[in-house]
Amino acid sequence: MSWASVKDRWSTGCLQRHARWLVVIMWMGAVWGCQPTPKAAGPVGGEDHIASGQALYVKHCAVCHGPRGKGDGARGLTPPPADLTSPRVATQLAPQLVKTVHKGREDTAMGSWEQLLSDQDIEDVLAYVRHLRR
Repeated sequence: MSWASVKDRWSTGCLQRHARWLVVIMWMGAVWGCQPTPKAAGPVGGEDHIASGQALYVKHCAVCHGPRGKGDGARGLTPPPADLTSPRVATQLAPQLVKTVHKGREDTAMGSWEQLLSDQDIEDVLAYVRHLRR
């Protein structure tokens, strides 16, 4: 491609439109997409929170996620319940997991728990789920 053809395209507006979109996409990436991803999310709560979370987990979560959080509780769900001990879950930040428990996950059997569990209950369950990986 010669400089003359590039200059002609620029003057017709084609490249100007593409350049504007490129700037918009780069700006969006800078604002929303360039957050560092932690290697592993930190612990959530102490032993008292783990014990409370275990009781809540057994009562509400184990039926689908299984007794050790491996996703082997309920059979026949599509997609199957998440393996809560997996690296994928372990690297999620607590706010992401809280949102999942609060709102559920679309197109899965994971429903919303925000009407049944308090914020503290959810944090306790997350403390127990983090403990399962040990």
